[in-house]
Amino acid sequence: MNVLVLTGSARRDSYTRRLGAALAAGLDGALAPRLTVLPFFDQDLEPAPPAEVETLRAAVAAADALVVVTPEYNGTIPGLLGNAVDWLSRPYGAGVLRGKPVVAVAASPGEVGGARAVVALRTLLGNAGAEVLGAPVTVGGVQSLLEDGTAERVVRQVADALDRTVPPATRAA
Repeated sequence: MNVLVLTGSARRDSYTRRLGAALAAGLDGALAPRLTVLPFFDQDLEPAPPAEVETLRAAVAAADALVVVTPEYNGTIPGLLGNAVDWLSRPYGAGVLRGKPVVAVAASPGEVGGARAVVALRTLLGNAGAEVLGAPVTVGGVQSLLEDGTAERVVRQVADALDRTVPPATRAA
């Protein structure tokens, strides 16, 4: 299965990006480019979107499934990730997220692991037309998980969500 992992942190070596890289490796998927290359969503640009938007849209369209990993900023997702979803949800009613299987993951150094952010992310993805899979995945104490190499637990959670809900026809043989 062709899995693309999007991460919502602007920081190059953020916990979210490191967790996303571990997920991409564990799922034999790909880590999407940093979302910082995208311009702010602007309806005036919709008729001829910037190349960075088209590149991301093509990567999402080519993926069988997405894993979206977000940090929690002030109890919700960062604007950077919301901006990407705005671009991917367009044109209205026909964006590349429509019907795309997506697993939402939130990570935080705190104990609740971004629980509020994952709820916001799942809502946003659902509103954009994605098929949000499985139960919310939250990763508390993400820095320890990355340091002690126990990211496999999260990889298994995400893989299980994908295995239970993505039709076998879309899986690699």
